[in-house]
Amino acid sequence: MSLRTKLLASVFFTSFVLAASAEETPKKEGVVSNNAAEESALTQIAILLDTSGSMSGLIDQARCQLWNAVSELATASREGKPIDLEIAVYQYGSRFIPQQQGFLRQVIGFTDSLDEVSRALFSLEVGGSKEFCSQAINHALDELEWSESSSAYRAVFIAGNESFDQGKVNFGEALPKALTKEILINSIYCLQSKEKVAPSQWISAAQLAKGLSFEINHNHHLPEMKTPYDAKMRELNKQMNETFVWYGEGGEKAAQNQKMQDANMAKMSDHAFAARMSAKIGHLYHHAHNDLIDALDHKMVTLDKMPAAKMPENLRAMSAEERVAFLNKKLASRQQVRRMMADLISKRHAFVQQKMSEMPGANGQRMTVLGDALVRAVRKQAIARGFKFEENRTVGVSK
Repeated sequence: MSLRTKLLASVFFTSFVLAASAEETPKKEGVVSNNAAEESALTQIAILLDTSGSMSGLIDQARCQLWNAVSELATASREGKPIDLEIAVYQYGSRFIPQQQGFLRQVIGFTDSLDEVSRALFSLEVGGSKEFCSQAINHALDELEWSESSSAYRAVFIAGNESFDQGKVNFGEALPKALTKEILINSIYCLQSKEKVAPSQWISAAQLAKGLSFEINHNHHLPEMKTPYDAKMRELNKQMNETFVWYGEGGEKAAQNQKMQDANMAKMSDHAFAARMSAKIGHLYHHAHNDLIDALDHKMVTLDKMPAAKMPENLRAMSAEERVAFLNKKLASRQQVRRMMADLISKRHAFVQQKMSEMPGANGQRMTVLGDALVRAVRKQAIARGFKFEENRTVGVSK
């Protein structure tokens, strides 16, 4: 039964009010439950980023191209169930973090809130120190709440450009943990100017952990390019944001962060903003802990126990029927905007592809960037875990 149908059906029940199931089913805000019954399509990805002095290009690619990987994952399912996604972010090689902490830290643990992941990425500062790759991997394996479900896809992506064997922690300490927990370790080496391939250490580490290795150009990006669709894309995004019905203690904060991450991507480029929009219209972008529409869809709330004081202020004076009508209207608006945005993004992508093909050197070898590595690895490895992807839906990377 669709969310719209469920909302309409609730009109026929008497004395119903909206209830926050967070009081009945405790969950950490922004974090997916590790209930095995909910994990048949769970994907957990830990991204470990070198934030030393030469890595500003890598960080910008992560901020932008993560959305491409999310758009790709939104087309995946397992045993007919749409995918659930958790992402964690670490930084290592930072002079802003004490040596006794290994110049590394967990920026954000596993979360299903893509806006929180974006906030974490934009909080990163670049400043060089020693890059302890093995220690960073070891921390991610030990500290994160990895699912024990046999059906989950679990992967670490570590990106950087220095020797893999720096520091006191040897990769041999992390490897047995990764193999035991069936966590794939993928290495992404950021090629330096005169290099043609990654050092053998980066390749070997991934092979030993049953992962994949990549070499990328972390400083490559698409040229600035205006399209006839950019202004409309921003207009539709504003309309989409107006369909969120924020509630709960974190509602105002989530609303502000949503606008902030929209603004962050818009400042980067139109390509970056389009990448965010392509993910934002998919089911993996949600605010189930703070938006009433998403909360109903994710069964985070019910329709019969919520005190008026817990409701969004504008719903408190409404009758049960009025609330249902209000939520149905918001839901219909969101669905309509998503369809319009999807059509617009498709047209924009075709426009950019055509313009790129007309540029000098367009027939040359294509640069591999962070988003490519994420998309290729996730697709190949998730399929091996029993996931299926919709055909002809692979997303182009905005570099």
